[in-house]
Amino acid sequence: MDEAIGNIIDTLKTTGLYNNTVIIFSTDNGGAVTQGGNNWPLRGWKKTLWEGGIRAVGFVHSPLLPKQVQGTINNELIHVSDWFPTIVEGLAQGDINGTKPLDGYNVWPCISSENETSPRKEILHNIDPLTVIHNGTQWENSSFDVRINAALRSGDWKILTGVEGSVGWVVPPAYDIPNIPVVVENQVLFLFNVTADPSEHDDMSGKYPKVVDMMLEKLASYNKTAVPCKFPAPDPSSDPKLHGGVWGPWR
Repeated sequence: MDEAIGNIIDTLKTTGLYNNTVIIFSTDNGGAVTQGGNNWPLRGWKKTLWEGGIRAVGFVHSPLLPKQVQGTINNELIHVSDWFPTIVEGLAQGDINGTKPLDGYNVWPCISSENETSPRKEILHNIDPLTVIHNGTQWENSSFDVRINAALRSGDWKILTGVEGSVGWVVPPAYDIPNIPVVVENQVLFLFNVTADPSEHDDMSGKYPKVVDMMLEKLASYNKTAVPCKFPAPDPSSDPKLHGGVWGPWR
């Protein structure tokens, strides 16, 4: 992959396009620890809602970026859905009015400036009503079923519901550090200040119950707008060998 990217950069330079190009490179999720990935010091891994599974790293590279931001680190809140309005509106100066309403924001001002903050204040990571821990402890007077697998980031706070507290940290072999979390039986709700505690060590749900209530209200509000899941059982008649070796509509 490194060689392929290098070939693209060389071609952009030889064709005179490099100086008018913005290169965006981003991961999509955390590493799969069963296949050599490691997300240390973050907690969790690919296919989990802990930071090790969802916090992505990336970079934006371009001669078009102001000198004062080149080589700097940006910790503003950005979601994958923000790239479309950022590229169309922020970079190409296009009109996105015909595509609204969008979930994403134009974050080019906060990428290209040292002083601009991201317009994004929340990220709904997921609500999966098909994944439920049925023996999980409910949260009193909650409008959201905390046994459902879900996660939400709002400002500094992140709430997780319907998750196993046994998910821990995969410590590299060179470190002699305990990696086993403290597990409370049937606890399925966790609250973290992920700005101060990105590794999700200190559960704050007991200390800040009003924050939990506020975050659960937000999850319930998002959930009201969700389209019901349609997850049909496997249908043998969809097998590509019955349709010329091609995946496609079969009914």
